Amino acid sequence: MESNNPVTEVSDQPTRRRIWRPAMGIAAAAAIATVGIAQPWHTSTRPALRPVAQLAAASTAAARSAGTAAVRTPGTTTPVTPVASPGQPVAPVVPVQPNAVTVSLPTTLTAPGAAPKLPWPSRGQASIGLAGIGTFGASGGDTPVPIASVAKSMTAYQILKDHPLKANEDGPVIHVLPAEAAAYPHEVALNQSLVPVRSGEALTERQALNALMLASADNVAKILARWDAGSVDAFLVKMNATAAALGMKDTHYTDPSGYDAGTVSTVADQIALADTAMKRADFVKVVSTQTAVIPVAGHIHNYNALLGEQGVVGIKTGSMSAAGGCLLFAAKTEVGGQSVTILGTVLGQRSANMGILGAAFSSSRDLLRAVHAAIKPVTVVKAGQVVGHADGHALVATKAVTIPGWNGMKVDATIKATIAADVAAGALVGSMAVGQVTVPVAVQA
Repeated sequence: MESNNPVTEVSDQPTRRRIWRPAMGIAAAAAIATVGIAQPWHTSTRPALRPVAQLAAASTAAARSAGTAAVRTPGTTTPVTPVASPGQPVAPVVPVQPNAVTVSLPTTLTAPGAAPKLPWPSRGQASIGLAGIGTFGASGGDTPVPIASVAKSMTAYQILKDHPLKANEDGPVIHVLPAEAAAYPHEVALNQSLVPVRSGEALTERQALNALMLASADNVAKILARWDAGSVDAFLVKMNATAAALGMKDTHYTDPSGYDAGTVSTVADQIALADTAMKRADFVKVVSTQTAVIPVAGHIHNYNALLGEQGVVGIKTGSMSAAGGCLLFAAKTEVGGQSVTILGTVLGQRSANMGILGAAFSSSRDLLRAVHAAIKPVTVVKAGQVVGHADGHALVATKAVTIPGWNGMKVDATIKATIAADVAAGALVGSMAVGQVTVPVAVQA
């Protein structure tokens, strides 16, 4: 409901792994070491990276004999025919056991410098960070609390997941049922956030989503739920299944609008949802809209007063007595030439002077201002740094890897050496990806 530089090792921490399968190299198989930094937003308030590093090394000094050599891969043996060059000596294929490939990067990295002190709100919950990189932390604990109309973010995401919209598409028409129109006076008496509707009224999907996310219409949340799943109860099953699939373990939806105080979540869970939803162009288009026109109600405006400030591009406000002032927000900025998304949530904000929603805006502005000032390029791998070993050969980064971050940022990694192959003549080369940055690696001379 609405009211008008290099890093150092710190400690080991297990995280989720993602194993990539790059193509094997020229004539001989590759030596592959995967470093996965995959701690999700919702499992910890510590800064973390999503799947971060992959080391794929391919031999360029293939054996040059006329025979066939067996190259070992996990669970298989693949024959490789070496390439012969007239008048040149044969370089033998050196079989490397899987346990011969190791990675030297520590499992937890910390950027140098003192971590910034953020202006956390004195009450409620809050968290903020960079999408795909990690959080600055959180305040207020992780007990599930009512989230008011922030719940509509999941409703909109579920609708668009089921019924995607193209850039200039309005989508199918939804007709308001007589019972839904008849419920309007009772909903008004309950002081719900609404737009007027009439029996038989035709709303396109986009118009309905604008009513939901701009005007925060509780009644349209139920209309969309019925249209999508046949009934509100059936839609709630889908919402909660999607929350579970996104790892939102502390979230439970009891209604599609958030008017019911039984709809609860945490800041970490809502950021996990925003991280996924904001990857959808159709979702971003709705939540970044300032004003729109819908049937019967006419002109509507977005309740999100932060929209357009400090790069904010969405996503949803929420306020009611049980929940206080709430805001889930996303902002775009650049760090070292890379585009990054700031994601944040504040829940349970209250102020006698500015009102509960005003308090949510004020807390969010303060956090955004501090994060904009703190983020900068951070070097996580130095040029020339040894990142691993294969069959006694040291693998080094041939240039530095820099990602958006901040002083004191922690990066948690899980390291897995997966396979071995030909490292004849020490000519093992490849690349390693850290975030959106790819760095070449080679055997140390």
